[in-house]
Amino acid sequence: MRIIKRQILSISLVSSLFLTGCGSEQLLQLERNPNYWEAINFSDELFEPVPKKQSAYLLKICENTKKAASLPKQYRTLGEYGLYFNLEQVGTYTPPIELQYIATGDTYYLTCRSPKTNQLTAHPIQLKNHPWLKPTSGQERSPIKEPVLTVRTYNKAEKRKAEAVDVSQHVQRLSIEFPVTGQLVFSEKDEDGQQQSLFGLPASFFQPKLELSFEKTTDGLPSTTYALMIKSDQYFNQEDIVKSIGEHSVDLTYHRLPDVLRANKTIPYVTFRSKDAEKPLNKTISLRYETKVKDIRVRGFNGIGNDNKEIHGFLHSNDAALKEGNFRQLSLLPDKLAKRISNDLKEVTLEKVQGKRADIRYMTLIQNGKSQSFELYLKARAKKTDIYVKDTKTKKTAKLSGEVAANLLTEVEE
Repeated sequence: MRIIKRQILSISLVSSLFLTGCGSEQLLQLERNPNYWEAINFSDELFEPVPKKQSAYLLKICENTKKAASLPKQYRTLGEYGLYFNLEQVGTYTPPIELQYIATGDTYYLTCRSPKTNQLTAHPIQLKNHPWLKPTSGQERSPIKEPVLTVRTYNKAEKRKAEAVDVSQHVQRLSIEFPVTGQLVFSEKDEDGQQQSLFGLPASFFQPKLELSFEKTTDGLPSTTYALMIKSDQYFNQEDIVKSIGEHSVDLTYHRLPDVLRANKTIPYVTFRSKDAEKPLNKTISLRYETKVKDIRVRGFNGIGNDNKEIHGFLHSNDAALKEGNFRQLSLLPDKLAKRISNDLKEVTLEKVQGKRADIRYMTLIQNGKSQSFELYLKARAKKTDIYVKDTKTKKTAKLSGEVAANLLTEVEE
């Protein structure tokens, strides 16, 4: 009987430890929530939102990288979609997930471009599960491996209003056809003679071709700005390259470019020179194609770069308030507090929820299109109030303490 009692006692202790949450666990698990992502159909220039179930299904396929396959060497393209994080109205921009349907023979794929790495994954699909897809036939082609460059030169009389004229009194427009992966990097030499990356243009299904040109503006001031204009039928962006103070003129000289920009080879594109005795200028902008997108500043789709690495926190009374950006029922946590809360939730001791639901029922943390929502509970004690956060998906609960809890309580009670 003693042995049996000891076994029962051991089991009880283990159960008690499990239920009270002894041991640490990471409660912070940011994920792409299908409720906050919606797909736009770009095929045949439709630009139409798709049903919510279809958006969620497309996101689910892209998230399942375990079933990804190699990109076929030849294929035909069937249509493009974009998956967009729809909480931009609360100030959290995230680049879209680009999607493209492709086929080789009777084998069909959905390819997904990661907004973080810009890399492609190909996901084999069953046509019957994608009734919206038109299985059109057509010639299968091998995608280009490196950017194709086409230079067009025009005389001064044919220039656009603010287009910059070079030393030969001509204007130049550079057309670039992109491969399906990689990025075009713009750079200049630093004081040590090393190429310093300025920004990159990643490959995109939406913008397979772009045109580059330069414009010169003065705005009536004793200064001149030369800006790189980046254009296509559905895209416009610009990057200021040179700003010259004073009345000294700046000479612009284009360099001879190859028909194909070979991978990992830096070539000069344009040089700016001035004979200002105080601040002489000799600046050369170079181009380089890299097969993998590195962590440099990106000029992204719709002119917004992928610079959303900060974590943001929101308090809201319901999910609709967050989705609609209704700031009558929604408040933004200070970024430093949101970061401290997220750090605390990386290692917690799970507990049973205690106290009553807060008047502001939810807290949501968001970073780069991924989110996690918690129910908030307050338990008043003699000298302080404890805050319990309960994951709305897993129902796991932890208690916030110390300065973090006190600061969050201030935000909740405001």
